[in-house]
Amino acid sequence: MDELRAFYPDRVPIHLSNGIAYVWESRDVEFVRAKHNLCGLLSGTLPLIPQQNVFLGLPLRLLPEEVVLLLRRGAAILIDEAHAYFPPTEAEREAFFEREAQRILAQKEATIQQQEEHRKRVEDAMHGENTVDPKALERRRARQASKQEKNAAAPSAVPQDPASVLERMPYVHYTQGSSKEVPGYRPLTRTMQSVKDGKVNAYDTLKDAALAEVWEYPKTAEQRARCAVFEDLHGKGYFMSTGLRFGGDFVVYPGDPLRYHSHFTVTVLTTPDQPLAAFQIIASGRLGTAVKKSHLLSQAYLTSTDDEVAWMQRTEGLDDASNAVARSWGGVQHWSLAWAGFGT
Repeated sequence: MDELRAFYPDRVPIHLSNGIAYVWESRDVEFVRAKHNLCGLLSGTLPLIPQQNVFLGLPLRLLPEEVVLLLRRGAAILIDEAHAYFPPTEAEREAFFEREAQRILAQKEATIQQQEEHRKRVEDAMHGENTVDPKALERRRARQASKQEKNAAAPSAVPQDPASVLERMPYVHYTQGSSKEVPGYRPLTRTMQSVKDGKVNAYDTLKDAALAEVWEYPKTAEQRARCAVFEDLHGKGYFMSTGLRFGGDFVVYPGDPLRYHSHFTVTVLTTPDQPLAAFQIIASGRLGTAVKKSHLLSQAYLTSTDDEVAWMQRTEGLDDASNAVARSWGGVQHWSLAWAGFGT
C-alpha cells in the first residue's frame, strides 16, 4: 500500500468489495470531501458504540457516480480487493507477528499500569484524613493477608515476577479495519508492474477497469444519464448524496451538508423522448413540497444512447479525462418544480 501511494501521491485508494466502493482511511475521506466536494456515506460501526444508528464511522461508501468522477479527474486508484492478496514472504510474516507481539505487550503493560494507579488511588483515599474508615481499612488488610497466605500455601504457586504476570494476563485482539498491514497485500497497477513483478489488481482509468471487468459503471444509458446529471450539478458547485430518503435519484446541497440543508431533490430523465405523464409532474411537485425542497427534473442529452457504441468508446479510453479527446457524457437541462405559497 505504501508503494501504491508513493507512485500516486495525489490519488485516493478506493477499495472494491462485491462491486461496492469503499474509502478506508480518514485522510482520504477528508481529501475527497475538502478537495472534490464528495461526501459519500459512512457505513461502519464505531468500536465503542457498536449499536449506534445516527453517527457512523469508517469505511466511507462512495456512490458509483462519485467513483466515476474521481477516476475521470485522475484522483483515484480502484483496487480489486479480491485479487490484491498474495502468499506473504517469510520476512513479511515475521514482521507482522513482531508487530502483533508488540501491540499485545503494550496493551498488557497499559492494563497493569491502570490497575496500579487504581489501587494507589483507593489506598490514598482510605488513608486520607477526612475519609478514614478504620473498619474498611481493616477488612482490606485482612483480604490482602488472606490472599498472600493462600498464594504461599498453594503447592504450584506461580512466581510473581513481572514476566510471568505479563504472560498470564488476558488481552483483547483488535482486527485492523484497513488491509495495508496484512502481509501479502499488494495492490499493483500496470505502471507499477513494469517496475515490480506481480499481477495487476489496481486501476487508474475507467478503460483499464472496464477491460479487466472490475468496474463497468456506467454501462447503460440510464447510468450514463445519472453520471451526466451528477457531473453537471457537481460542476456548478453543489454537493450531492443519494436521494432515496426524499424520493429522488439525488439530493442536492448548496454547500457542505454539515453546514447547509439540501435545496433540491433530483429525478434523472434518461433521454429527451422519455415519456413523462402529467400525474408524474404533479407527484414530483407535491413530493418537493412534502420534503420542503424544490424538485428537479434533469434531462440528459447523451452523446451516445447506444450501449454497444458507448462501451466501445469506453474501451478506447474516450471516457477518461487523461485522453486528449475525452468526451463528456452529454448535455443536461434542469426544470424546477415547486408549489407556490407552500413554504418551499
